[in-house]
Amino acid sequence: MEIWATSWSERWIDRPPSSGRETEHFQMLAQFFDHYQSQALKHYCSKNDQADPIGYSQFILTSLTIICAMHHKLCQDQRFERLKFHCIDIPNMIVLFEYLVLLNREDMIRARSLYDYFQKFTHQSNPDILTDIEAENSFGVYFASHSTKMTNILRKIQTQSEQDKKDKIQEVQKAKDKYTRLMNSINGCPCTCYGELYSNQCRRCRIEQQADSIGVSIYECPIPSKRASALAVMFELRMPIEVRCYRDVVWQFANRFQLQPVNRMYEWLKVRPHSNKLESYFTGPNNSKVKLVSSTNSITQSHGADPSIALAAIDDFLYENSLQVELSPTHALTFQDERRLLTPQLNHPDYKHLQFSIESTQFVQNRVIAELSQTEQKLKPNQLIEFGSFRSGHRLQWWNLLTILELDSLSLGEESVAILIIHSILQYGPVTENPDELVSKWCPESHRQLLDDHFVDELILRLNRHLDECTSLWQNELVLVVITIITMRILTVCNSTREEKVADLALKCRRIGEKWIDLISTSIQTISSSRFDEIENLRRAMVT
Repeated sequence: MEIWATSWSERWIDRPPSSGRETEHFQMLAQFFDHYQSQALKHYCSKNDQADPIGYSQFILTSLTIICAMHHKLCQDQRFERLKFHCIDIPNMIVLFEYLVLLNREDMIRARSLYDYFQKFTHQSNPDILTDIEAENSFGVYFASHSTKMTNILRKIQTQSEQDKKDKIQEVQKAKDKYTRLMNSINGCPCTCYGELYSNQCRRCRIEQQADSIGVSIYECPIPSKRASALAVMFELRMPIEVRCYRDVVWQFANRFQLQPVNRMYEWLKVRPHSNKLESYFTGPNNSKVKLVSSTNSITQSHGADPSIALAAIDDFLYENSLQVELSPTHALTFQDERRLLTPQLNHPDYKHLQFSIESTQFVQNRVIAELSQTEQKLKPNQLIEFGSFRSGHRLQWWNLLTILELDSLSLGEESVAILIIHSILQYGPVTENPDELVSKWCPESHRQLLDDHFVDELILRLNRHLDECTSLWQNELVLVVITIITMRILTVCNSTREEKVADLALKCRRIGEKWIDLISTSIQTISSSRFDEIENLRRAMVT
């Protein structure tokens, strides 16, 4: 799904606009995204509260690729080109690029391209399409004010509302006149009801009851009196399907973990009198994700009893629109929760308290040193400091790895060490805003050492030594896994001048892996069938 979505979106961007099919393309992408997001999150993020950082990174890249393609196409359309001057405000979007776990060069190139695209729209002065929709400079208000159809329909609604208001004034006045006539008809007429002696009411009481029963419902204008707010409502009712599809996708992505948030919002098209007066003008689908809502109910539905004909003035029956002009709210994850989904969790008791050191490339040496005195440690102080400081400074990670390979200070066979190294070398890392400062635009500073041929030579030398040492030590498969992943990462990033040497190293990893499988197979055959646990462990090692 991700490969198809990416390749189709990129081809669509390069295609010239085809007015006959563009609407279909937007609808198709919106439907695809709805299905893709639910399946991707179910697959990547629902396993015992543990996420797959690699898979979740792919989900974010794919989602942003679709959003980028839709936005780019809208900006190409003369009707919507004003979107170029509006910001795109997706919570945590820009800061999350640093934490993406990307396996290959193509993903890194795509991440840089997407970052540059969305960064352009981060600081635009005009509001995002999901916020400040009543503002004079909002996209909806601007679009509606320049649309002859929308302004004509707004004028029609306003004209009808004025007529309804006049009709209500007449209705109230007639009711008041009737009340007055009835009450005048019994002026000076005494009540002849005497307790329970008569079962029927007297004439005075009957007419009083008739007069008191006269009721008139209130009038509420279905459209805001403020012009910008009225235009915003019109845009929501008559929004072009291309913009609606794009906005639904952006809203779904922003709300990816709370697509049906619990809130007490009132939908305009489900509240009287707005539903009766406006629903016929709505051109969107019934299942659109973003609704026109209000945090307050309409006076028509919440005011209780109708005003008294005898006591209330005519103005007490007349109300302006009481609904707020709002959109379905967004409930995004916090940045800390997003980062957690993109970061593997350390479970080993000796390393668990150092989880903070794997979460970012900030300098945390002081905090690591503080851990020495605050908790009992099974690790040696130098091991704890080296582990906790491995990621301190994104430009130093590959140098720190080179040191570990040279000094054997941390064991590659320990699961937590393996997690630290693999996550560090696969994470995209902090993004330099000005790509001209980089050796290669697509390669972030965290991995620029791999574009230095001499540095790669040193890495190959040390990795070769470790491979030679573990040729027959198949009991700890993590060592070979870590070395293989490091090798493949180097091959992904390095210059073409070193690709052959790194490829030879990768083939060497494969040969050793094949030799390990032979050794494990031989061991399985020689172990007594009663030692099931040991056999199962060996089989798992073969799979790894």
